[in-house]
Amino acid sequence: MSIKRMLASAALILPIAFTFVPSQADAQIRRPVPVRIIRKPSPVRVYTPVQARRILVPGRWVQTNRGRRWIPARYVYRR
Repeated sequence: MSIKRMLASAALILPIAFTFVPSQADAQIRRPVPVRIIRKPSPVRVYTPVQARRILVPGRWVQTNRGRRWIPARYVYRR
């Protein structure tokens, strides 16, 4: 292939190749991924010790879409 032919093909290909390179303007157009709203659990009614049994729910790891998350231990009050 001659040098003139290589330069001509490079002159034709390079402008097209640069159109596929993402720019900063493309990055600004992207919208952020919507974040899930995590609701707090409703408050637990605590009865007097005579009426309530205190049950320990141990801490555990929970698998989420973003990885593993530690849920600390808590007490559940039941009659």
